[in-house]
Amino acid sequence: MKNNIFLIIILITYNMYAQNNSEYTFGKLTDKDLALKKYELDTTAKAVVLLDLGTTTFVNVTDELAQKKYIRVNTKYYKKIKLFKKEAFKYATITIPLRNQSKIKDIRAVTHNNYDKTYLNEKLIYEEKVSNNRREIKFTLPNLKEGSIIEVEFTVQTPIKFNLVSWVFQSSIPTKFSQFKASIPGNFVFNRKLSGYLKLKTNTSTIKRNCFVLSEFERASSCEVVTYAMENIPAFIEEKYMTNKANFISKVKFELAYFQKINGTKQKYTTTWKAVDKEFKNNPNIGGQIKKYKYFENKIPSKIKLIPNKLNKAKAIYNFIQNHFNWDKYIGINNEIDCKKAFETKVGNVGEINISLINAMKALELNAELMLISTRDNGLPTKLYPVISDFNYFIVKLTIDNKTYLLDATDKLVPFGLLPFRCLNGYGRVLNFKDPSYWLDIIPEKNSKTQLSASLQLNDDGTIIGKLRKASFGYEAIFRRKQLLNKSEDDIMSEFESQFNTLEVVNYNVNSKNEINNPLIETFEVLIENDEDFTTYYLNPFFSEKIKSNPFKLDNRLYPVDFGFPRKYIVNFSLDVSENYAIASIPKSKALTLLKNSGSFKLITQQNGTKVMLNSTFKINKPIFYNSEYETLKILYNQVIKSQKEPISLIKN
Repeated sequence: MKNNIFLIIILITYNMYAQNNSEYTFGKLTDKDLALKKYELDTTAKAVVLLDLGTTTFVNVTDELAQKKYIRVNTKYYKKIKLFKKEAFKYATITIPLRNQSKIKDIRAVTHNNYDKTYLNEKLIYEEKVSNNRREIKFTLPNLKEGSIIEVEFTVQTPIKFNLVSWVFQSSIPTKFSQFKASIPGNFVFNRKLSGYLKLKTNTSTIKRNCFVLSEFERASSCEVVTYAMENIPAFIEEKYMTNKANFISKVKFELAYFQKINGTKQKYTTTWKAVDKEFKNNPNIGGQIKKYKYFENKIPSKIKLIPNKLNKAKAIYNFIQNHFNWDKYIGINNEIDCKKAFETKVGNVGEINISLINAMKALELNAELMLISTRDNGLPTKLYPVISDFNYFIVKLTIDNKTYLLDATDKLVPFGLLPFRCLNGYGRVLNFKDPSYWLDIIPEKNSKTQLSASLQLNDDGTIIGKLRKASFGYEAIFRRKQLLNKSEDDIMSEFESQFNTLEVVNYNVNSKNEINNPLIETFEVLIENDEDFTTYYLNPFFSEKIKSNPFKLDNRLYPVDFGFPRKYIVNFSLDVSENYAIASIPKSKALTLLKNSGSFKLITQQNGTKVMLNSTFKINKPIFYNSEYETLKILYNQVIKSQKEPISLIKN
């Protein structure tokens, strides 16, 4: 009995705590809010969200003009932030994204400086158009100082044809308490998805009787009241080598599954892939355009048609479409697609260019299919059920002799068989409109590397002369070609020289700059002066291939490291030393390998008389590393950086 009483007391205490956390009076602060000088759980934080609340309700609305009734979803937002440092003032600029059919009302905002309040002037609220169906409301709170507390409150009204708001618990600053509460009429059934790596403190669902009356029902229906909350939420810190943070940040997402009508039938909103396949097939912008292969048969040059080998023919078609079109930089799958018009104007969007590629392949009886993907900055699509809005890009799947090639002809610097880096994002959905669609993994090219070969000579007068030859392969070649765009040889030489104090590029040469199917080869003839007549000479053999800092700095990175593709960095170095100098020290040989050979670093150095030789290979053998592998990956980078800092030390005799 005593144990039961103890349990009841704990539950009552916790419920009171949660309730108190979610209660507020706009414009009124607590003594704790005012006294807070730093956030104890993260003393480095420039600001902290003290309270973040969202409350969603369903409302019947009568449109007098249209003489019809509809259901609207109202979501009231409230946020309170303490700004510790001036660098945090950016969090006082508020951006509210809206669909065109949505409305915003009752915007209130105030800045507290101790007991002084400065309210937002409504005239400082403005609107910006983002796209044809989206806009943003923006404003900045006034009178900001270090130690200010800001409060923001507003309500967004949205037609029920859209999904409920996705509630994001985590942001770039820590949050003490965040809660989302929704009262959902029983006729509406939503799929819910919790993403991220943090656990809910509150996850409750209760039934509220007679809470909502649908216009076609005579009596009130019950509502499901859901509450999701988190507390002591750490800041989400973005680090290098990651895809869209929306994949990993802690949030809850709602997708409308179906609406149950008065007669008991269900109007489904969450569809099936069978239905999606049919919809795309009948869509004049997609299925209708893939039937245009007869048009392209007459546009393909005769010399391509005469190529006997299927793979060589496919490469020629790819090059033809790639060079014919200029991409308009538009990313999306819902825009108008007209392949004939785009071919005539030589300008097209992603769909027009890659569906043209499919048509050209089909015209010469090659097996090409359309593939829906989401780019790296758009998040991963869910596999639980079709969510078409998760996708934003088309690529091409080509099959020749049971081998798969994934293609995208929008980028003139990407060779056949590689996808632009933006497309390296997990998997996609292949559609051919004859058989059911299916998921296919995007497996990146493995032969991406840079190889620096340095052959140098230290002369009697202390100058060093020689050649550096840098070869770039795969994605490294694509990246380097993009860097060289619109740059003169003088620009490239000056850029290289700027990384060193006394190095001069005497001559520069680049091979295969425009032959994208070949490695990119650059040769630098260099002269390193001994201006100060040093008696001790320090030379770093890695030159521009040295890693300057560790990209992995977090104590614990919960989300994966996503390099996009495996990579390799090779340095082969040799130095012939004049008899006027003695070799005092050389970097130490070292070898490190991660578990399952997922990454490695091997450095071999040797001295043979007056000659120093160094061979270094740094490999990342897989594209993705998970949380459990993060610490060892960080250690590997630390060791590589440490070894690359060790110079060759030379002393004048």
